[in-house]
This record gives sequence, C-alpha cells and structure tokens, in this order.
Amino acid sequence: MNNNTFVHKYSKSLIDKNDVVVDMTLGNGNDALFFSGLAKKVYGFDIAEQAINNSKEKLKDKDNVQIILDSHLNFDRYVKEKVRLFVFNLGYLPHADKVVMTEADVTLKAFIKAYEYLDKNDYIIITFYLGHKGGKDEFYLLDEYIKKNSIPVLEIYKQDRIDSPVTYIIKKD
Repeated sequence: MNNNTFVHKYSKSLIDKNDVVVDMTLGNGNDALFFSGLAKKVYGFDIAEQAINNSKEKLKDKDNVQIILDSHLNFDRYVKEKVRLFVFNLGYLPHADKVVMTEADVTLKAFIKAYEYLDKNDYIIITFYLGHKGGKDEFYLLDEYIKKNSIPVLEIYKQDRIDSPVTYIIKKD
C-alpha cells in the first residue's frame, strides 16, 4: 500500500459529512476529490497555477470544494470555521516543474498555525517525501519540532524502501 492509499483509508475513520477538511497542498486535486466525498467542505491550497488549473478541471463538478491559489501558510485568511482535518502532502506537483515546491521553514510555520487552529481531538496528516531536494530537510525540521513539543503522533506509515515517503497521523490533545 502506498502512502496516499494509507492516508485515504485512515481518513475514513476520522471525518464525516459534517466536517471540514483543509488540503494544504492541493497538487492535482486527488486528495481534495477524495475528501469531497466524505466531508461537508474541502478547502484546497496551492502556490502553483498549474496545480490550481489541474484541480479545477478535476473538481469542476464538486460544489463543496473551494480551490485557492495561495500559500498554505495563509489558510486562516479563507477558512473561518472549525476544521476536523488538515492534510499536507509535501514536495512538488507531480509531472511538473520541480522548482515550485514546499519549503521547510514555510511548512513548519503552516504546521504550527494549523495545529494551533485545531480543537482537541482533531487531526493533521502530513506526508513527507524524502527522495527529492529539500524533502529530508522538511522532514527533519518538522519531526524535531513535533518531538520537542510532545505533539502526539498516532501512526507513522513508511514503506520499506530507502527514501520512501513517511506519513504521520497527528491528533491534537
């Protein structure tokens, strides 16, 4: 099972039709499409115009998804309601320019802001891609922050390959 399949399987037990999900890294819209079938509302953020355009096409029939061209760091400018789940799928847009990608310092700030935004018993799912430039930096920076601040990680999923992605399921206490 790959990390995306793991995230989707696990998420089914976390959210329902009354919940709001924020896809912090929209990409090609696959996660937003999945969550649109489970949640009341999905917000999707990306900084790449190509990601926004790809996602708009994929999600054109979904009236419960709001697509936003902006950094995930600015989610609170748009999201004014209770969020059950934030999802980060870090890295760059697949099959696109690898210059536009998530950056460790911005992701850490967005993670901290999202964690503080959550109510008790709500979640963050974050997948780190260790095999690309900057991926390990992002992982180590956030992993250190999570450990230093005793943020509870419920599950860690990683395939048995060098530099395979790592997914954390985090629950706010």
